[in-house]
Amino acid sequence: MMRAVVFALVVGLIQAFVPVPVTTTSTPALTRVNAYVPDGLTAAQWAVKQKEEAAKKAAAKAKIKAKGGSVPLNAWLKELEKKQQLKGEKIVGSGHTYAKQKFSTKEQYDATKGKK
Repeated sequence: MMRAVVFALVVGLIQAFVPVPVTTTSTPALTRVNAYVPDGLTAAQWAVKQKEEAAKKAAAKAKIKAKGGSVPLNAWLKELEKKQQLKGEKIVGSGHTYAKQKFSTKEQYDATKGKK
């Protein structure tokens, strides 16, 4: 009786470490995609959409560079420090640069946006 119990335990332990055979899916290799593709799009459509988005990003970066690009923060701070005007310990002029204003009045803005 004791031998049967020990035998059952040994067989159970051995079965726990036996590798499980790998099963293959029934999906044909031609339709399997190993990359992310959103639902409703084919891999080709998704590739075209990604290329369009990359072109838009590149155009936006080129537009920024054409306008003069951006200034690194440390260079901007040094320039700001040179422009500061002090009177004693009080700052009279900061030399701060502001964004360009497109509209001089709220009415101009509202007219452009179609608001009343």
